[in-house]
Amino acid sequence: MSAPTRKRRSWSRYTERKVPTEYEFVSHDLHWHYKPGQSPWEMSPDHVWNRWYVEHRNESPFRCADWNRFRDPDMLVYRTYVRMQDEAETYVDGLIDDHEGRGSYAALTPEWLRALRGGYTPFRYLGHALLMSATYVMSMAPSSYISNAVAFQAGDELRRIQRIAYQTRQLQLHHPDLGLGDDDRARWERDAAWQPLRKVVELLLAERDWGKVFTQLNFVVKPAVDAVFNLRLAEAAAANGDDLTAMLHRNLQLDTIRSRRWSIALAEVAIEDTADNRPLIAGWVEEIRAGVVDAVVDASALLSTSAFDLDPAETRSAVDHALAAGLSTIDIGSVQA
Repeated sequence: MSAPTRKRRSWSRYTERKVPTEYEFVSHDLHWHYKPGQSPWEMSPDHVWNRWYVEHRNESPFRCADWNRFRDPDMLVYRTYVRMQDEAETYVDGLIDDHEGRGSYAALTPEWLRALRGGYTPFRYLGHALLMSATYVMSMAPSSYISNAVAFQAGDELRRIQRIAYQTRQLQLHHPDLGLGDDDRARWERDAAWQPLRKVVELLLAERDWGKVFTQLNFVVKPAVDAVFNLRLAEAAAANGDDLTAMLHRNLQLDTIRSRRWSIALAEVAIEDTADNRPLIAGWVEEIRAGVVDAVVDASALLSTSAFDLDPAETRSAVDHALAAGLSTIDIGSVQA
């Protein structure tokens, strides 16, 4: 007679009573400092960090009884994120090697080079603002599931910054007389077309409530920026014979799509738990939506050339479509400026 089969035990620490996945093993409930009703950190309750986390996280109007119910739809952990992005970077490295071998940088037209100088290489400053906003959400989020997802988003932003920095250096080497990249900070801080967008991201960096920053970053600012500086940029680059930049930014847009997936999943968990989160999200979106759309449309003009005119109406439509892709899924698609 065979020995009786031993029944596997459930894992009651996890939201669902089942054997956890690798994703849950390394992601579940790691934020020991999230203690509703208690001081987050082992310091005086009046210490600045305790007051900060209590006010801007624990007492945020963006509420959920159990934030650990959220799951990243892609179930990324550090190992799988690195493997995935290593494959993406191998693809991009191949693109660059191929185009460098064919002399693509040297073949760019003077008009497109002027557009890159005005509207592309200064993007590194905007990219850093998106990176810093993501890391703020990461540090303030009430669940390690959320912190991990937004940490990978921050890694995506760093990836784009690094790739644009590499592009900038190659443009400098191939066109040394044009000063490409030399005055990027001055352009970011002073060029009229950049200033509305600079105001948008600097105001976002000044926000304190973690839920508001998450909402405005992932449902408004990031998708609007990426609709222009990934997708519309790719269209303009292709029309100007810059296939490398076009293919690079179409690949980077895959990171944006992944960000949208987990953002929707988090919003759905919050709304299912607390119905008031839906009008709260809608209000935060409406607060900045019009200004963000206007700002990215203004900045897009820097990339226009005779080969490809970034018509403001078409760009606005593309940005509206990008915002609706996330907002309509959580029944906030009707929010308009």
